[in-house]
Amino acid sequence: MAYVDPAIRPQFDSMPPHLREHILGMGVRLETMSDLMGCLERIIAEEGDK
Repeated sequence: MAYVDPAIRPQFDSMPPHLREHILGMGVRLETMSDLMGCLERIIAEEGDK
C-alpha cells in the first residue's frame, strides 16, 4: 500500500493526476523529497526502456 508523508503531500498533490495515480499504483512509501525524486527517476527510466 502506498504512503505519502504529510510533509511532502503538497508537492505530491501538485503533480498531474495521472502521475500521482501511477506512483500510488507502485505501492511505494514516500517519506522524504528524496523518496519522491527517486520514484520519479524510476518512472522516467521505465519509460525510457519502452
